[in-house]
Amino acid sequence: MRLALTTLAGLMLAAIVHIVTILLIPVLSQRDAAHAYRNLGSEGHAEIVPPAGNASGLPPLQEADPNAVTAICGYDLSAGPMRVVAHIGTLPLGLTLHRQGGGVIYAITDRAAIRGVLEFLVMTEAQYDERVANDEEGETSRELRVVSDTAQGLIVARVLAKRPSDRADAEALATGIQCGMAN
Repeated sequence: MRLALTTLAGLMLAAIVHIVTILLIPVLSQRDAAHAYRNLGSEGHAEIVPPAGNASGLPPLQEADPNAVTAICGYDLSAGPMRVVAHIGTLPLGLTLHRQGGGVIYAITDRAAIRGVLEFLVMTEAQYDERVANDEEGETSRELRVVSDTAQGLIVARVLAKRPSDRADAEALATGIQCGMAN
């Protein structure tokens, strides 16, 4: 009986350790997309993710659509909010905001553009509260504010090249996305 209880206790402990380890993998991993691509976009505009076998050593996108151009801006909100501005063209454009450790925080497409421009601010909860406190009394803010639950992450732009001849236009549209510190 004592051997059976000891074995059962050991199995329960092993199961708990196994489950906790699996749940902590995204938190402890240094090989996720946020770590691999975080330096892209540091020049103030989105940078195209290089194809497989590139000299930069960046990993290729998994299951990437061959007809889509993907560009990335890494963000770090520790210095303040980030403003993202995308001018819309004739090709379909989608922007997604990904948190470090995995998961999408926000997604928007070119159909939400106003006068040909998609613009939004990415900020932490504290930065949002500060911005709201500084807003004029009784005046509604017209800027789109996206709250990120992590200080670091990625803004991923995907532009669909409808035809092979649209590839250059898709790359220009993707790299034309501005991502820099907000005033």
